[in-house]
Amino acid sequence: MAGLVLAAMLLSRSADTQAADPAATDAAAFLKLRGIDQAERSGIEAAVEWNAAAEGVAIKVLERLTAPAGLVRSWQKTAGRVPAAGESLRVGDGLVTARGRAVFVAPWRLPDEFATRLGRPSYDVVRLVDERGLVVDVLVASAPQEWPRWQTIDQPAGLMGLPLATAIAPRPSDPPAAGQPWPDEQAGLLLAAPLVAWYPDTLLGRVGMDYGLFDTVVDGKQLVSGDTAAFFALLAAVGQTDPQAIAAAAGGPGDVMPLIDPARKWFPSHRGDPLVIDGTALRARRVPIDEPFRRQELGLDHYWELFVFVETPLLDVDGRMQNSFPIVCCVRDLPAGMPTGERINERVRVPGFAFKRYAYVFEAPHEKPERTASRGTERRQTTLLIGPRASWLPVPAAPADRPFQILLGLAAVAALAAMFGFGILYGSWSVNRTIRRSQAALPDRVDLPDENG
Repeated sequence: MAGLVLAAMLLSRSADTQAADPAATDAAAFLKLRGIDQAERSGIEAAVEWNAAAEGVAIKVLERLTAPAGLVRSWQKTAGRVPAAGESLRVGDGLVTARGRAVFVAPWRLPDEFATRLGRPSYDVVRLVDERGLVVDVLVASAPQEWPRWQTIDQPAGLMGLPLATAIAPRPSDPPAAGQPWPDEQAGLLLAAPLVAWYPDTLLGRVGMDYGLFDTVVDGKQLVSGDTAAFFALLAAVGQTDPQAIAAAAGGPGDVMPLIDPARKWFPSHRGDPLVIDGTALRARRVPIDEPFRRQELGLDHYWELFVFVETPLLDVDGRMQNSFPIVCCVRDLPAGMPTGERINERVRVPGFAFKRYAYVFEAPHEKPERTASRGTERRQTTLLIGPRASWLPVPAAPADRPFQILLGLAAVAALAAMFGFGILYGSWSVNRTIRRSQAALPDRVDLPDENG
């Protein structure tokens, strides 16, 4: 019965507490409001072995430790560091950070009463060896999905968590036949954490991008709440990268077909890969950043959203033949003097990182009404890329010190106009019509929901 009551406590919070959360700007106040009490946690430390009481308190802490992203970032500035191996350990009431190597992950099975009420069978336990040698076990809702369970791993990782105990910890059991048992060594510290960050040895990982945030990104849809944390984290990380380094890592512009063809299923194994996009920007919008903590995170009060048409082989897109396709690029900065707005026509190069397959609604107002009506509103998909800045590639003007060549060119144009006047007029009209059609084919603005949807 006690377990059922505790589970019910985990699943509900009072309206007063919810209303008060925004005021909890420091970790201690937040923990107090959430009822994460040091005296209660001290019961884990006092236990001789891991038991049902310790398990119940640990689950309660995990369920209540989740906080808005803005608060979590502010706490990182004041959180202490886990002690080095051999130093005195104690369970205090403050958050601590750890950075090192994740060496093992396994699921911690929940008791049936909690599994039923919480709607999940398990949490994860991550064994981390801190860069100063301390062995830390971390209870987390879910470790990065790409980390194999029940196997020895070696992945660069970091976290911020709340200490629970120094002498005991849950020991995951029942590995699969092909798996390895949980390590024998006793951890020196047990923490509960909202997440364990993963920093692989890639250009993006080395500048602090947590690849674990990609786990909640949803392909094939417009931007959803699960995309938000990863979107802004990537936009912040690219501020620490150099466009030339990205281009070098990408190897220059490549085949765009895997990026725009959903059948290739490119994104699940390539999210975060460096890319270079060459094309024609037909729209450049300034997107303001309203949330103060996002501005602080990014060091920006806005970013830019480009719709860049790239050249492709001849494509049949819903019965329309075309040799270009739009890619959405969000960048921190644009070159000085580059035109912006809803209707531009500028050659650009955008180095950045693949974020997701983005879906948008397309309507074709230039087509015959009966065709549009019969087909209805179309949903199309394209790549969403995030990068530090775009390069503008304007068409160079004719040199002023070459008057003869300029006059010769003007004479050639006049002769061609005389011979093929109608053809040129028709061609110009056709090009303008193509640009207008491309403008009509652009997705709507990329709007991000907050992390609560």
